[in-house]
Amino acid sequence: MILLFSGGIDSYVAYHYLNKPKTVYFNLNSRYSEKEIPVVKKLIPSTIIEKNLDLREREQASAIIPYRNLHLALLANHYSDTIVIAGLKDDVAEDKNQTIFKHFSDLMSKMGHRQIKVMSPFWHLTKAEIVGWFLKNGGTKEQLLSTISCYSETSLLYCGTCAACFRKWCALQANGITELEFKNDALMKEYYHKALNGTHYDRSRNLNIIKQVLTVHPEWK
Repeated sequence: MILLFSGGIDSYVAYHYLNKPKTVYFNLNSRYSEKEIPVVKKLIPSTIIEKNLDLREREQASAIIPYRNLHLALLANHYSDTIVIAGLKDDVAEDKNQTIFKHFSDLMSKMGHRQIKVMSPFWHLTKAEIVGWFLKNGGTKEQLLSTISCYSETSLLYCGTCAACFRKWCALQANGITELEFKNDALMKEYYHKALNGTHYDRSRNLNIIKQVLTVHPEWK
């Protein structure tokens, strides 16, 4: 088994959930790669740092890299035929869901003439729920606060204004970790209204967004 480790909460919890498998980080030369690598090395020093994939020209303004997880799965297959990418029940990325991972597995198995599996252990759990699992099984809030999932080019672990930080903030707040502050009210309001609309995310994610936003902005109710 090989686990793709980004330095973020999802893959860090997956590392512990799967009893510490081998990990690899792919340096895509994105605008936030340079700040991720030191975090990856600090959290799991044994992580292999791969430099064979440069996708900086494919990165969009939103930080999305089209087909990113397919690129990563193909390269990760050099290490194992069981490839773990920590997708969640409440993810909405087109290249990170249970159906598309099955397609990845079928395609790679057919082309590789052997059984190859791209999987996640978390299709039944939301981001808030994996944080809860981690804390109940010996993990600490300090470890979670040391992870990185931020799109800012300047802030290190947490800028408190980007979409990735908002999702991290919601998951931690849901588990009583209140040290972080989300400072972008305009973006928070946008996500709040999407959650109220109920069509963009998983129901549990919508409910958590609404609950956490109202803890800081009860006047929006």
